[in-house]
Amino acid sequence: MRRKFLVNIIFLLTVSIIVKALWVLGIDRTVQNVVGETSYGSYFSLFSFSVLFTLILDMGLSGFNNRAISADPTRVKIYFGNVLLLRLMLTAAYFAVTFSVALAIGYNRWQYTILLVLMANQVMAAMIMWLRSNISGMQYLILDSLLSVSDRLVMIIICSLLLWGNVTTGPFRIEWFVYAQTASYFIVMVLSFIIVIRRGKVLNVKPDGAVLKRIVISGLPFALVAFTMTVYWRIDSVLIERLLPAGATEAGNYAQAFRLFDAFSMIPVMFGSLLLPIMSKELAAHNSVAPLASMAGRMLITPAALGAVTFAAYPEQILDLLYKSPSAGAVHAFTILMLTLMPVSVIYIYSTILTAAGRMKTLGLITLAGMVMNIVVNLVLIPQLASVGAATAALCTQLLVAAACVITVERSMTRVIASRRLLPFLLMLSLTFAAGRLLRMTHMPWFIAAAIQLAAGLVFALAFRMIEPLKSLKLLAGRRNSA
Repeated sequence: MRRKFLVNIIFLLTVSIIVKALWVLGIDRTVQNVVGETSYGSYFSLFSFSVLFTLILDMGLSGFNNRAISADPTRVKIYFGNVLLLRLMLTAAYFAVTFSVALAIGYNRWQYTILLVLMANQVMAAMIMWLRSNISGMQYLILDSLLSVSDRLVMIIICSLLLWGNVTTGPFRIEWFVYAQTASYFIVMVLSFIIVIRRGKVLNVKPDGAVLKRIVISGLPFALVAFTMTVYWRIDSVLIERLLPAGATEAGNYAQAFRLFDAFSMIPVMFGSLLLPIMSKELAAHNSVAPLASMAGRMLITPAALGAVTFAAYPEQILDLLYKSPSAGAVHAFTILMLTLMPVSVIYIYSTILTAAGRMKTLGLITLAGMVMNIVVNLVLIPQLASVGAATAALCTQLLVAAACVITVERSMTRVIASRRLLPFLLMLSLTFAAGRLLRMTHMPWFIAAAIQLAAGLVFALAFRMIEPLKSLKLLAGRRNSA
């Protein structure tokens, strides 16, 4: 079990980091620099708004589907047609609700046009997520990993041609960025559909009323978790654009800080996406997932913490490297968001355990509390602190959700990480932070200081046995029992 996870996570991280780096540093950042903060900020806010109601598109079907098919891959044939019909009905509901709320908010004509395209993109993205849940549930994890980055890869190709291929007569427009997403999602959706049909040996898509009802009821707890997490992850940029006088520009400034945070947070998401089918299968066989969760925690949480502390030490330098004119608010928000990566990493280990175990009601209550807290703190802080207020709300929310998930798992299910490891972990971070402060006093080039700080953190992690690479190498070599 652990060896299977290790092999797949190494492959997924390698592929994803390469593609994500090209996307974030080469395309997404360039687009914002070319079109400007206001234009990109308008797009960023509309994109976040289009995401808010994607609960309606999925209703927890992807999470339920992944867990159910991981336990019994033959269920693909039973569920596929029923879920497909349900998703088509949910698509109509999503368009109706999202556009109705947009009308109430009072967007202008250009915003409505872009929003409609972004909504179509969300429909295809949700469809891809569901199709991939079938693929990972059938344990085709490498194939799922490739599909997880394929839409970004297609977008990189299209946007590269538009930005640098001399195929247009005018300057790059934010609308082209949106249309490139549409083309990419469509290509990957069709490819994923073909793979599921063939690998799952789906012979028909005839709906069954009884099965459909069971799927809807079983998927509702997953829907609550998906909705609440989506809201507290994406509502900040919408509130910035709506609450502040120069909302579009401020949203663009926040996007400067949020971009790397969003990119790095995909690493915990990858861990969760790989852990869920494996844990679900193991729990269905009444096996313990504690060894796997402990290994995954060491692989994710410690490196994420070291990276967060290091990046948070050089916000001005990093944003100056990425953007033409980063705002002061973006610099402070970036520091806070980097530190937020630590609780995010914890959440994706422990919430995956709860999901695999079917503890969705408990997880739903935890994320609901996080959503309420996030909205309240955002409403209070954004008018006063703009981007910094939104970042602070994100940190508070993720800390609350992480703490609740850890307490729930450790008290009622299984002990993943011994409490005695907490003090060495905090000492490791303190020493890494102190090393960074000392290095900044030397006035050496910041990237050299950052590299030394990160290396020092890794030395501390090895000294305190927060990471144990030799065990992973032995596991990869098959020298120990992979269970």
